Amino acid sequence: MKKSLLLGIVSLAAGAATSFGQGFIWLDNYDSTAHPLITYGPGSGGTVGTGILAGFTVGMYFGAGALTLPSDPSGFADPSILNPSFGLASGGGSTAPSYTSAFSTPGQYAASADFQPGLGAGALISVVVVAYNGANYDASTIRGHSAAFEITTSVGTAFPTYTGDAAGVSGGFSPVPVPEPTTLALAGLGGLSLLLLRRKQS
Repeated sequence: MKKSLLLGIVSLAAGAATSFGQGFIWLDNYDSTAHPLITYGPGSGGTVGTGILAGFTVGMYFGAGALTLPSDPSGFADPSILNPSFGLASGGGSTAPSYTSAFSTPGQYAASADFQPGLGAGALISVVVVAYNGANYDASTIRGHSAAFEITTSVGTAFPTYTGDAAGVSGGFSPVPVPEPTTLALAGLGGLSLLLLRRKQS
């Protein structure tokens, strides 16, 4: 099943003077038409392909250096399980609400502060953007993640820079429903019984 278009771009902007020298990135997709919007995936509660409304949080996982994620056909696995080198970003600027009064286009989001990964200025990091509808990513019934892409933290007053085409790399996903664990267990049992029946008939 092909993942619907999602989004998530870590966009770049100059932050407060106190952030200069620390190395930061900024989580938003409202300041450029080149940035794709977060859109609904099949079964996620909205019209597929249209921007998500309020009720979702956008966040990110990150790790030092050039990192990748293994293939995830589901589109909703935990990035830190797919690749343990990714850690959940926390603290100021690590999350943003979707579709607020300030950013009133469905699918838009913007953090209220810059995010400092703690790796210093000019550090190459890899980022995975996530969108979810619950208290956190793992506890959400609807969620999705982007592919991994690279970005260099700010140097002095310079904007952070992407390595390659971040818009293309981090696009291509939408939040989708996460099956209940019991549903997955029943599906597994059903598949096992079919295999056993087939063996008996052979």
